[in-house]
Amino acid sequence: MPLLTWLHRWWGVLFALLFAIWFASGIVMHFVPFPARSEGPLSSGVDAHAAVETVDYDQWTVAGDFDSDRPLRRIVLNDQAGTEIYVSSRSGKVVLTTTRGVRLMNYVGSIPHWLYATELRHQRKTWSTLMWWLSLLATIGAAIGVVVGLVRFRSGSTYQGLQRWHHIFGLIFAPFLLAWIFSGFLSLADNWPLRSFHTLDFALLAPRPLLRSIVIVALCLCGVAFSLTGAVLAWRRLRAFR
Repeated sequence: MPLLTWLHRWWGVLFALLFAIWFASGIVMHFVPFPARSEGPLSSGVDAHAAVETVDYDQWTVAGDFDSDRPLRRIVLNDQAGTEIYVSSRSGKVVLTTTRGVRLMNYVGSIPHWLYATELRHQRKTWSTLMWWLSLLATIGAAIGVVVGLVRFRSGSTYQGLQRWHHIFGLIFAPFLLAWIFSGFLSLADNWPLRSFHTLDFALLAPRPLLRSIVIVALCLCGVAFSLTGAVLAWRRLRAFR
């Protein structure tokens, strides 16, 4: 048991803040997802004075979905919405449209959630391996925390102060959050049968979008609170270690 407690504490130093970022960004990306490929004809009404440049890839087109279209023409429309469109050099069709608001929200949503730094994401094998290991290690750390919390509860010993709140949050929410974190790890695999669990897109909630959104936001907020208490405890531990 002392070994598990030691592992959980130092796992928290490494992962508590990352958990908080994952949960907080998850709320944003639920409402504003990452811009997806969507083909359409190039409108004849595009402003002739729009800024045009050729790009091989950037933050929004680094995914493999656009490989057959490279290089792309990025057209900045200079409109009120800050619209930018990407045109395939092969087909001449618009393959992606983004607005300033969507781009800004993704910088606090999908990009930190999936570690979508452009150059890292461009190295697809490296990015995939990094996400796989981070998710696996985070799942193991959370599982150790659940075990430590349950053993501590059964022994009748209690924490004080912030540790007590972290323990309470853990006992109440950790089983659900652990299942969600683990499903996020599984969702890295294409066509995994439990992939829909991570987005709560299953029969009970899918037909009820408002309820689904409420559940997702509630779980994420619980995850943020749980993770931030862990992050503060980890910071205190580091300061004491110094």
